[in-house]
Amino acid sequence: MTDGKGAERGRGSAALLAEGNPAAREVLATLLASRFETVHTAANLEEALEARAGTPLDMALVAANLPGGAASLAMALRRDDAPVPVFLTGAPEDILAVLTTVSLPGARVAVRPFDPASLGAAFDEVLEEIAAKRLAEEAWDLTRHLLDDAPQPMAIVHAARVVFCNRALLRFMGLTSFHEFTARGLSLERFLADAPPQGGLAAWMRRLEEDPIDREHRLRLTHPDRPGQPAHVFQAAVTPLPGRDRRLLTLADVTELELERRELLDLANLDPLTRALNRRKLADVLTDEAARADRYGAPLSVVLLDIDHFKAINDTHGHEAGDAVLVELAGRLRATLRQVDRLARFGGEEFVVVAPGVGLEATAELAERLRQAVADKDFAATGRVTASFGVAERVPGEDPERALGRADKALYRAKNSGRNRVERDATPLTQK
Repeated sequence: MTDGKGAERGRGSAALLAEGNPAAREVLATLLASRFETVHTAANLEEALEARAGTPLDMALVAANLPGGAASLAMALRRDDAPVPVFLTGAPEDILAVLTTVSLPGARVAVRPFDPASLGAAFDEVLEEIAAKRLAEEAWDLTRHLLDDAPQPMAIVHAARVVFCNRALLRFMGLTSFHEFTARGLSLERFLADAPPQGGLAAWMRRLEEDPIDREHRLRLTHPDRPGQPAHVFQAAVTPLPGRDRRLLTLADVTELELERRELLDLANLDPLTRALNRRKLADVLTDEAARADRYGAPLSVVLLDIDHFKAINDTHGHEAGDAVLVELAGRLRATLRQVDRLARFGGEEFVVVAPGVGLEATAELAERLRQAVADKDFAATGRVTASFGVAERVPGEDPERALGRADKALYRAKNSGRNRVERDATPLTQK
């Protein structure tokens, strides 16, 4: 049997009354009907289960001595995806028997004989909880709707767990739903193109939120199942949300801007022909490496090299061939250098190698390998080409330009000694 009586405060709400005693059922039904829009009544377990299956419930009032078993009904109500608040009514011993049979966290009890006013106040509390829950659900539905319509990838992170991804982020990850994200046990870290930030993304988001300086914070993301796909560069913003340790991560795709920025940096820092550092950037590198060497007490050396008879190459083969030689020579030098070494075009046919962490002896050996890389194989445009090398080690605290000047003197000696050779700085340490 179902009674439907409207009540403003319980609009849209539904309660189940499972009570075997007709008189008690009538009194309780009246009490519920003044608050809930729909009240389903049941005289036994079978009727109660049928009513439960027919409509969503917001609350259940269950007699502890219900024919068929109050414990069975309580367990069924707790198994719902959204567990229904339960009131147990009856004699103390009957209520205790149910509670010792089934776990009912948060269950309320009403010992008979009960006071209708007190029981009504308890129902009102439940209605307030229902209203607050519905407001939260509506707000969450609205939030998801708004975020799903946003073009930027977004995620809500609670503590270290992702609790929502919008459609734009799911599309980037190649997923159809957030359920798929959770079912596959995925995390945002799995899509990082680089090593995760220290402490993981959640800790990184906390640091980003607390950063008092307006910096550009970027993440490079890629799809792990698409190894050939280049990484996308995203500018990240973190917004704190209501609730403890809850944040919104917003990603703006700046891949094209990043490519343009790198092209501009290349134009500003690289020689356009050889793609080696230009002379202006070389000055910055020398200053930075000198400061680092002094800070850590490490050596720093430089190599200055010059192509032998380059004017003759241009005169014999033409300037296009000369340019081709410069490009090929820079490629051979880069292929021979260590990862930490820096190559710069000093001007014309001269190049500089900045070699951090190594002294004069090791740098001279490096220069010899570079000399062989140039001389041991013909160049495509001109045939055999050679170069001469001068090597110097910077003295701690010294202006690195002075070490470069000593390398230039060593290069001059290499030129005067027959070319295609390596000469070291011969100035005694006490005179440097």
